[in-house]
Amino acid sequence: MTDQTATALAVTGLVIFAALCFALVLRRIVISRRGGIVECGLRHGPGAAWRHGLAEYRRGQLYWHRSLSLRFRPHAAFDRSQVTVLDTRPAGLAEQVRFGPGMTIVQCRALIRHRGRPAEFRIAELAMTEAALTGLLSWLEASPIYPIRR
Repeated sequence: MTDQTATALAVTGLVIFAALCFALVLRRIVISRRGGIVECGLRHGPGAAWRHGLAEYRRGQLYWHRSLSLRFRPHAAFDRSQVTVLDTRPAGLAEQVRFGPGMTIVQCRALIRHRGRPAEFRIAELAMTEAALTGLLSWLEASPIYPIRR
C-alpha cells in the first residue's frame, strides 16, 4: 500500500466518522426541539441490558429514543393510560457508574409498542433523575381517567 492510498483511506475514514457524528448531533437537536425531553435509561425487566436514550412526552404516550441511533422514530412507546408505577429505588452502584450519581430507577408495568412489534404489557425499568421522576409522575397523574372522544 502506498502512502497516498493510506492517506486517502485515512481521510475517507475521518470524513465518514465526522458525518456520522454530525448526523447524531443533528438528530438529537431535532428531537429536542419538540420539547418535553429528558435523558432516560431503559431496560425491559430486571437483568436485561440498560440502553441510554431520551424520553419524549407526548399527549398520550411516552416515546423513548435510543441515543446512538440515526432513526428519528421512537424505539419504544409507552401508552400513558396503561402505565403503572410499581416501585422506585435509588440507583445501585453499577447503575450509578453507567448513568451517573443521583439517579432513580422506576419500575413500571406498561403497554409498550417496541419498534414495529405488537403492543404488549411488560415490566420496564427507567433510570432518571429525581426531577425527571417528578415530571413523569405528574404527567401520569394528569392523565384523564376515561378516554377522551374527539
